[in-house]
Amino acid sequence: MTQAHRALCGLLLAMVASPAQCLERSGEAEALRLMAKAQDYLKMHGLDKAAAEFNRLDSPFNSKSAINPHGDLYLYSLAPDGFQIIHGKNPKIRGKVMIEMRDMDGVYLIRDMVRVCYSTPAGKGWVNYKWPHPVTKVVEPKRGYVERVPGIPNLCLGTGIYR
Repeated sequence: MTQAHRALCGLLLAMVASPAQCLERSGEAEALRLMAKAQDYLKMHGLDKAAAEFNRLDSPFNSKSAINPHGDLYLYSLAPDGFQIIHGKNPKIRGKVMIEMRDMDGVYLIRDMVRVCYSTPAGKGWVNYKWPHPVTKVVEPKRGYVERVPGIPNLCLGTGIYR
């Protein structure tokens, strides 16, 4: 964040803005970098160790760190039926089939992610929906990125950015 942006945020906060509007946010490049590091970690350590790491709330994949500089990224997984073994922010989701989950506008976000991951030739892409920001807890527009895991059938990893 530049000094000018900080000054503007300070002025906005004093007038009308909420703190959420002045947060530094990860963009597509940071999300894709995090995903590449997660894919490398999986390849190097295997699914069991990677799932344990990716499920830790304080993992560098899920909290502010060198690979997650703003702390607003986290990892999750999807099987073709919507089963999630990994969720880096919400332990209540782990071990459940979430295919019917919808955002506040009724968007079936897990269905959409599963379709992108398993029914497209590239096996990866972006899905738009609304979701609570992990830092502010305010529901915001989000772009979820999902990507099939090479060599592990029925596993897709995801992360996402807030807009």
